[in-house]
Amino acid sequence: MNIDYHMHTNLSDGHNTHEEMILAALEKGFDEIGFSDHFNIKQPCKWAIGADEIIQLERKIFEMREEFGHRISILFGLEVDYFNDREDDIRKSLQQFNFDYVIGSIHFLGDWNYDTDKSRYVEFSNDFLYEWYFRELQKAAKSGLFDIMGHPDLIKKFRIWPETSQNQLFEETARIFAESGVAFEINTSGKDRPCGEFFPGNELLKALCNAGVPVTLGSDSHNKEQIGCHFDEARTILTEIGYTKITRFRNRKRIAVTI
Repeated sequence: MNIDYHMHTNLSDGHNTHEEMILAALEKGFDEIGFSDHFNIKQPCKWAIGADEIIQLERKIFEMREEFGHRISILFGLEVDYFNDREDDIRKSLQQFNFDYVIGSIHFLGDWNYDTDKSRYVEFSNDFLYEWYFRELQKAAKSGLFDIMGHPDLIKKFRIWPETSQNQLFEETARIFAESGVAFEINTSGKDRPCGEFFPGNELLKALCNAGVPVTLGSDSHNKEQIGCHFDEARTILTEIGYTKITRFRNRKRIAVTI
């Protein structure tokens, strides 16, 4: 089954409408897609919606299902920025909606948006950044807020490679994912970022596979051309590492299907 669960529209920081993304997905032969526009509890945030705007996303999904639901399965997802001091506020914002899945992402370390602001990398060793990032990721997994952990090693985006082996940290993170009942995505957008490899990379991917953590597929597309980009390679890597199933979602419940 051809699925893509990480897609953004012009209602957050994407460049295309829902209609344009759906038509492109149909042309590429997708059976099921999920929209996961950005939500950030801390506003203003120019690339993410606030709590009062989630209802607009829900209404748009209903509208798209009415128009295209006979041709493609359209899921209601959300990509949520995690802040450990705002868990209750995030939970209250999400609980009133019937999502198919919620992606949890770490785009901020404290108040620093390391994902776009490169100015502070010189302040820290890379090993320190990995420890900081993965501790936040572990907290997010434990929070119970999320179904899918997004781009699990995003800290490497700007070629931030650790000075020493992080396998122990990766294995600990994988164990916490398994214990917390979350899945993760192989996010193919990393191939087109400075790091030049998928999120997660092979070492973390092996740890997640060994821990039995379910995996799904996401392009992190911000325009229609990116939908499903590099998915054939991603499936090959997953199979080589030992995965035989990928995970679909419906009403926040997992469904395993053959890769």
